[in-house]
Amino acid sequence: MSEAIKIPFGMAQITVNGEDVGLQGDAAVFSATPTYIDVEVYEMGVYDKALEKWEVMLTVRFAQEDYSKFKMAMPHLEELTDVEGNVTGLTDGKLMQRARDKAVEVVVHPIEAGDSKEFDVTVFKAFPVGTFERTYGKEASVYEVEFMALPRTGNINQHGNYFRIGEEVAPVI
Repeated sequence: MSEAIKIPFGMAQITVNGEDVGLQGDAAVFSATPTYIDVEVYEMGVYDKALEKWEVMLTVRFAQEDYSKFKMAMPHLEELTDVEGNVTGLTDGKLMQRARDKAVEVVVHPIEAGDSKEFDVTVFKAFPVGTFERTYGKEASVYEVEFMALPRTGNINQHGNYFRIGEEVAPVI
């Protein structure tokens, strides 16, 4: 019996810290690039390579805008409120805030997968980097947010520091 051939297509449901980003403006792009260091052996030169770190990026294109989505793109923004506590706007936040404190979990679930989570991508400590740019023109405005993964822990001997593909399974005891 042969395996079914899976050809991925279509959009995804994307959540940032459990909040749905809404309608995607275009394709989301996940990239994970391993970085290696040389392992040298005396008189032989480079004998092996060792995984040093992962460079993980996730680009999401938003097609809907509201204050919560702006805060996903620029987490250091501060809310402006009226006397009743209603949010009336956003302003730049104070400087020298740690990015790690604002990093969020981002989950990309391919819509074509239905209830299956076997190809879900989870970035554990995602932080938006790059320029926030919103265009005002005749066409529908889409703004792009590029997330970079920070390591979840400082322990280099632990797996699961940057991302997961598939569903987390509880350990068997």
